Amino acid sequence: MTKTISNQPVLSIIIVNWNTGKLLRQCIQSVHRSTHKTLFEIWVIDNGSTDGSIEMMKTEYPKVNLVANNLNLGFSKANNFGIGKSTGRFVCLMNTDVEVLDGCLDQLSEFLKRNPKAGLVGPRILNRDKSLQISCYGHPTFWNGLCYGLGLDQVLPRSNRFGGMYRKYWPYDRLRPVDVVSGCLCVAKRDAMDEVGPLDEDFFMYMEDFDWCKRFAEKGWEVYYAPEAQAIHFGGGSSSDKSENYWIERNRAMARYWKKHHGFIGKGYILSMIFLRHLLRTIQGLIWYVLKPSQKVTLRPKIKESVASLHWLLGIRASK
Repeated sequence: MTKTISNQPVLSIIIVNWNTGKLLRQCIQSVHRSTHKTLFEIWVIDNGSTDGSIEMMKTEYPKVNLVANNLNLGFSKANNFGIGKSTGRFVCLMNTDVEVLDGCLDQLSEFLKRNPKAGLVGPRILNRDKSLQISCYGHPTFWNGLCYGLGLDQVLPRSNRFGGMYRKYWPYDRLRPVDVVSGCLCVAKRDAMDEVGPLDEDFFMYMEDFDWCKRFAEKGWEVYYAPEAQAIHFGGGSSSDKSENYWIERNRAMARYWKKHHGFIGKGYILSMIFLRHLLRTIQGLIWYVLKPSQKVTLRPKIKESVASLHWLLGIRASK
């Protein structure tokens, strides 16, 4: 019996897949390659893939727990299903586009063992080229919402006061408590999860990590960033390849978060800030597009994002 098939795993790894079979294979390979000290189990929850992912899993990883859904349940609901099936003392949520580096999951599991107040921990996240990827955030507030709307978080990203909810202004070089860690890869204590509750399934995609981390804090559990543990997130770097629907879903999730935690006034506020941000960015982008043709490649995806967001806000594109 190998370490991955232990009857009593310490760590349960939940991976939600939807038509990303090649990434899923690399992700699972990295878990096996990099995890040495922690007994673990893997649960792959497939959301109706049609790219051969299920067949690949059955052929190459017959001992990995596989749940094949007929429909796309969404990220939160699929993760909750896997959490309910798993048995580990710690639970890791991992995207298929993540590659864990040597000892990453061992270190995160060990950290939770040693720190009784810690309920959730995330590693240092790197881009494909090994540069730092921003993976820690502040809880959304009316102030950082204003900074977002005015674009101050883009103009002054390193400012503690005006940098918004994105933690770009401090070095990611030491262990520290944070408000929010990225849901692309995080490890939680089951005891804490039992108290906090599952992921909110009203968040089909995006912002479920912000909501979860806020609820951990409300229950008195600390959320930590642990940079000694490292992983690569292939999908979190450039926005140039993101679809129009990606940005619309991000905006929709942000509005849902604000409605949940700040009521209808909060939802109206953040929608106005989203509108302001993308109106200003569109105007600025078009001006620079004309004045500096050499920057067209850089400006095009930003203008695309803003136009898609404005269309959604104005009802030009039908929303769910």
